[in-house]
Amino acid sequence: MKQLLFLFLLSTSSAVYAETNVQATLDEAEDYLVVNPARTLNLLTPLVLSDDVPDALKLRRYILISRAAVLTNRLDELIQAVEATFRYTEDPFFQQSLTPISSGLGIWLRRNQYLAEARLSFQCAMQHAATDRQKLTLLNSLGLVARQLNDFDEATAIFEQLLVLAEQHQQPQLVAMAYNNLGLLAFDQAQFAAAEPLFRQSLKQYQKLNHRSGKISAGINLLFVFLMQNERINFERLFSPTQTLTTHFPNEAKQALLLWLELRFQQRQGNLLTEIQKKALVAAFAKLEDRKVQQHVLQYLAPLMGLNTADLIPISQPEKRFQRPWFEYIESCALFNATQAKEA
Repeated sequence: MKQLLFLFLLSTSSAVYAETNVQATLDEAEDYLVVNPARTLNLLTPLVLSDDVPDALKLRRYILISRAAVLTNRLDELIQAVEATFRYTEDPFFQQSLTPISSGLGIWLRRNQYLAEARLSFQCAMQHAATDRQKLTLLNSLGLVARQLNDFDEATAIFEQLLVLAEQHQQPQLVAMAYNNLGLLAFDQAQFAAAEPLFRQSLKQYQKLNHRSGKISAGINLLFVFLMQNERINFERLFSPTQTLTTHFPNEAKQALLLWLELRFQQRQGNLLTEIQKKALVAAFAKLEDRKVQQHVLQYLAPLMGLNTADLIPISQPEKRFQRPWFEYIESCALFNATQAKEA
């Protein structure tokens, strides 16, 4: 009897110890999310959780993986992690986490051109958002969907609203995001002189916050504007710090765009592109993060660099709707909350 009691206590103690270790690893992984999301993935990807570990911890692991995958643009890992969360829809933590789950899904859908489904995902996430910061971040995401749909009036209205609200709620990172996205809208419409001060404001905000990925995004966008306006000195001044940040940040899409800008700038200075460099550009094109960026490269860079555009295959518009059995959960969420809004 004593032996059975000892074995029971030993197994119980081991389970508690395992749960404590898992919790500590998840906490450490979350701490790395902003400063080094690749480290988050390195900690969590090989982590195997036993059946004794509560479902809430397994769910948290997948959510953290999806958040890190967004920051590093690892889209395959993102959708795999999001899909895995739907195994735990009955767990209370799933309902509490519906905002980051459906937001991560929305980002994957937008990047893969499932724009109607992306909008539904962000609307669902918005309804479950618990903080002003979450709501404003999702407002930004809805603006990006409108931009992808070339609805510039709606996108402009959303980003201008975001800028006002972010300043009111003292959310400097979202202020920087709003300036950056307003700059992108101006760039989309070839209004480069209007885009430049917006990207400058965004970069200034991100520099105050020392936000690495933000400095990279705004910096690269500003470099593109300098290139379009033939501002050689400004380009040279900004390129080195932006390249340093980008090289050491695990986002191949940003590195790919920076390569295109660097080689086009060098070409403008009289350097001929080698065949090796042209092959590198073709490979980099496939890594660009969304269709809009690819369109800009095809329109403004590739023809002037002697690239055969037939070798550059842009992200295609999917022919069918996004269909996974669990996506009905997101559709129901968005439909339910839309109905509630009309009745209110």
